[in-house]
Amino acid sequence: MDVLRIVSPIYGENCYVLVTANKSALVIDPGAKTATRIKELLTQLNAELAAILLTHGHADHLWNTAQVAACNPEAPIFLAKPDHFWMDAPGPGVQLGVNNYFTEMDGAWEPVTVQAPPDALFTGGGAQIIPDLMLRALPAPGHSPGCTMFFGADKGEDHGQGLGFDGRDNQAFCFSGDVVFKGSIGRTDLPHSDPEVMTETLRTLKISVNPDTLLLPGHGETTTWAAELVNNPFLR
Repeated sequence: MDVLRIVSPIYGENCYVLVTANKSALVIDPGAKTATRIKELLTQLNAELAAILLTHGHADHLWNTAQVAACNPEAPIFLAKPDHFWMDAPGPGVQLGVNNYFTEMDGAWEPVTVQAPPDALFTGGGAQIIPDLMLRALPAPGHSPGCTMFFGADKGEDHGQGLGFDGRDNQAFCFSGDVVFKGSIGRTDLPHSDPEVMTETLRTLKISVNPDTLLLPGHGETTTWAAELVNNPFLR
């Protein structure tokens, strides 16, 4: 599995592109000004877009969703149901209070139709979200009501980007969105954020996540859950 990161120049948001052995691609959080690079990577890797996965509904994580979806109009766009309201008019930029900035930097918001991830992702060992890629979804609200973390285990090739994949066949990894960062957590002072709910989420994560898990967050550098248990002040 190829795992590549694209850092948006707006808010430093991390977009990830995963390509399986059968050349199916999953794009996670296509933020502002990432679409051109995503399309280049799909071409370079001879991959076809199979799905778009959004960790939550904030504007910085999905501003280029429509442009990427144009690569394959049949590809589903997954977003946890509690965050579907961000897609309602007047759109995620206005609702978050950043619309003028994003529009000035990367054009107007283009509406898209989203659907909830398959229920099977939230139970047992998870399910295939695209061919040959198993993920397990875990609701992690607080930063936004629909924040969701996505866990997997596979051999990843990060093409020298230093994302932390070390060649193991079943390396545990997690796309943590804006729930947990290296040394920090997602803000809880934004519209529809809830600090008390975030506290409960973190308590659940502390007792349920494998310390060996590689965290690929929505902003900043990768880390491991073991390192965060030791160094992240919000997890003590």
